[in-house]
Amino acid sequence: MPLLADSELNDYLPEAANMTADDRKKYLNRANSYALGVIGGIPLYTDKHPAETVKTAVALAYEIFAEGQEAQTNPVNGNITEAAPVGFYARKANSPFEVVDKMLQPYAEIFKGNEAESGQSDKGIMWL
Repeated sequence: MPLLADSELNDYLPEAANMTADDRKKYLNRANSYALGVIGGIPLYTDKHPAETVKTAVALAYEIFAEGQEAQTNPVNGNITEAAPVGFYARKANSPFEVVDKMLQPYAEIFKGNEAESGQSDKGIMWL
């Protein structure tokens, strides 16, 4: 179950409408997987933590993944090529995914909190 479906992508990122179906699928899978990894699983939505925030974060991750493919590096020495945008490494150094991580952090905390209350073992202790 994706956090953001392909049918919803244009609502959150209209620029994606111009991409090929293969690129949309590739970046959307990466963005959904990234968000699931940060959260730790399928998030639990509440009135205070709605699904729209997660969908927006996934769309932002999608945009970051798609933008990252624009930069080109020399596969031999790793140096930036002349065709690559000048500011790519400066932007990459600041880790644009920090924003996505912050958006998803409350959902990760809720997910981890519910996992701890589910009776699973935590550091050798079984919670009953």
